Amino acid sequence: MPVANGNPAPGFSLPDAANEAQYSTDCALKRGPLLIAIYKSSCEASKTMFQMLEALGAAYPEDRFTLFGVAQDSANVTRSFIRRVGVSFPMLIEGEEYPVSSAYDIEETPTVFLFDTTGTIIWQTSGFQLDAIEEVSGKIAELLYTSPADVTASATDIPQLVPG
Repeated sequence: MPVANGNPAPGFSLPDAANEAQYSTDCALKRGPLLIAIYKSSCEASKTMFQMLEALGAAYPEDRFTLFGVAQDSANVTRSFIRRVGVSFPMLIEGEEYPVSSAYDIEETPTVFLFDTTGTIIWQTSGFQLDAIEEVSGKIAELLYTSPADVTASATDIPQLVPG
């Protein structure tokens, strides 16, 4: 079972796919809520999830909300995924030992976690459900004291469900 809601999130620091920067949960949480999505590029649910996460990331101010992808793939495969899916938020490389996947005890990809500013997990999902995107958008808006962005309104070609 993945780390449960209400528990502190295991911290991490990982390089991005271009190996140009190191990103950490500690630094991200200083700015506001953090959403991480652990994925494998060969997973159809991950591809669909990341299309919607791109819209979600664009809907909220990046100076108050952080979104990371955590890849179970090599840097080269991750850079290809970024180009194919059109991802603009930081995509981090977890490495062959899968330290983040292990720390969060994920069972499938994608698995997505939302943390409040104290680093507590307040929401999570796995696989892809379009309703989950609406739900997490509402949670992010609540944490930012703003109205929820309707990021699924234009998702007419996105299925309601893609199993992980």
